[in-house]
Amino acid sequence: MNGTFSFLLLAGVLASPGDTLVEVHEGDRLTLRDFAGVVYVQTWERPVLRVEPEDKESVPLRIVRSGNNLELRVMDRGDRNRGEDLRLTMPPWMKLEISGQDVEVEVRGLDGDLTIRNFRGDLLLRELGGHVKAHTVEGSIEASYLTGSAQLRTGDDELSVANSSASLELETVAGEILLEGVDARRISAKTTAGEIEFFGRIQEGGDYVFFSHGGDIHLRLTPPVNLTATILAYQGEFESDFPVRAKGFRSGEGLDFTIGTGGARLVMETFDGEISLLRGPEGGTRQIDR
Repeated sequence: MNGTFSFLLLAGVLASPGDTLVEVHEGDRLTLRDFAGVVYVQTWERPVLRVEPEDKESVPLRIVRSGNNLELRVMDRGDRNRGEDLRLTMPPWMKLEISGQDVEVEVRGLDGDLTIRNFRGDLLLRELGGHVKAHTVEGSIEASYLTGSAQLRTGDDELSVANSSASLELETVAGEILLEGVDARRISAKTTAGEIEFFGRIQEGGDYVFFSHGGDIHLRLTPPVNLTATILAYQGEFESDFPVRAKGFRSGEGLDFTIGTGGARLVMETFDGEISLLRGPEGGTRQIDR
């Protein structure tokens, strides 16, 4: 029923005073809009959503269901500058959307689609299997063990992805983009003024684009390496550990060449930076503990 208020304390699930527990179903989505504070998200196998406020006595909460959408509302207490701390526990298949002007988010173990829109605050993303779309203007994004797909954007802070096989679309204005232990089939990484560092594997038939207007781009590739490359460095330099069969490189001119049998497509472009294509260690991508 549209607009139905749901506040269900479920038998058989342990809850502390002040917790909210609601039964959920496959296809359900939880939304949390205009939130200020810290949100921790974890998963369990029960078909139940649990909301645990840190301040269990004074935080008024409501969950309103409309079809498959559940909206979590933190009621206004008249203090706009005061943030809240919430812990959400949900089934891994559930979808989640969070937005706010000043919110930090940590999500672990979710396989459902995740959307985060934030103006200020860091985002920590772990072990996610669905489609992830996360944007913070004033904050960093640190992600690891992503296996689905991800669109991640920051303003001036770092954007890092580790130990992941997800297709990645990454963008930052002035922050550094750092990719470690990545084995993805498709990557697009773009920054206006930051640097890009990549440590990982290029897959056969994959597609990879790295662009920085004013920063360096450094790739360290795990063998075997088979790719067709286009290098553009308008006022910069290019170096390679791999033999390049092409005419001499000149700043401002494109350089096309093939390594191994080709197969993957690689484009690296910078207007005022250095580009390096380096050989990584044998034996696969390293795992980064974060």
